[in-house]
Amino acid sequence: MMACLLVRSGKRCANESVRLPAVVGAIRFLAKPGRGRRPILCKAEVLLAAWEETSIIETIFDDASLNMESEFIGLLKSAVEGHEVAWQRITEIAAAVAPHLSIPRGPKVSAASAAHELFLESVVGPIEPRAYTWNEIVGKCTDPATEATRREFANSNFDPRPAYRRWKSRRIVKI
Repeated sequence: MMACLLVRSGKRCANESVRLPAVVGAIRFLAKPGRGRRPILCKAEVLLAAWEETSIIETIFDDASLNMESEFIGLLKSAVEGHEVAWQRITEIAAAVAPHLSIPRGPKVSAASAAHELFLESVVGPIEPRAYTWNEIVGKCTDPATEATRREFANSNFDPRPAYRRWKSRRIVKI
């Protein structure tokens, strides 16, 4: 049961990591007034799809400390239905959110790496904080958690070090 939850959460996190740049770009686009009808509708559809399939929008509004995501989504739906009255308010809300947006640099998080990070945080961390185990003879990490992630995601080249670094940096902040 726990493995199923970790895999599902890992896949969702990887999906959000891939989608985040498009969502941020759409909000930044909508933050500027005077945009055309068709581009606004395209960006609204991107944001509505992200709303339905991920939690990116909620996270963005929570990070910005704004409680307007429900109004924003309602206005986007209204705009897609053809009500142009909502466009000005959409621009105002997007402009309020835009300064708080950033896109993390570097490679996107894979599903295996996100699941492994969640495993480290929820299962291994509270019991015994430990690192990965590098085996010089084999030339890769051979600890049981890494091997389990490799088997679950059918990825014999999975490297746990990025997941471990992200987990460790969050752990240091919490302490």
